[in-house]
Amino acid sequence: TREEIIRRFVCVPSRVAVVGASPKPERPVNGVMEYLKGKGFSLFPVNPAYAGRDIHGVPCVGSLEDVPRPVDVVALFVSAEQQEDVLAALVRLPFKPVVWMQPGAENAEAERNLRAQDYDVVSGECLMAVSKARCMS
Repeated sequence: TREEIIRRFVCVPSRVAVVGASPKPERPVNGVMEYLKGKGFSLFPVNPAYAGRDIHGVPCVGSLEDVPRPVDVVALFVSAEQQEDVLAALVRLPFKPVVWMQPGAENAEAERNLRAQDYDVVSGECLMAVSKARCMS
C-alpha cells in the first residue's frame, strides 16, 4: 500500500534510482536529490545526457540497466513522452522496485501496465514533499 511504501522507503533511507537526474541547480530534480542525500538515501542518477558525470558526488549512468546494484525505488523525473525506453529497461531488471512518478511524470497507461505486472506505483507526489510532511526528521 501507499502507506507501507512511505514507511519503508521514504521515511527510512533507501536506494533510489533518479531517472532524469541533472547537475543543474535550477532543475527541481537537483533539489530533491540534494534533500534525499542529506537524509541518508543512496542515490543513483540516471540520465543518458549526463552519463559519466558526477551528480551530487555520484556517477550518473545512461540507463536503469547500468545502475550498479538493485534499488528500492525508481523515481521518474521525466515526462510520459520520454518514458518509453526507461520503462522498457525497468521491466528487464531482475527485481521489482517501487515506481515513483514525480509531479509532471504521471503516466496513467504506464501505471496500469506496471500494476498489472505487480509493480507498486506512486504517482503525482513528490518524494521530498512526502518525506517532509510524513517523516520524522
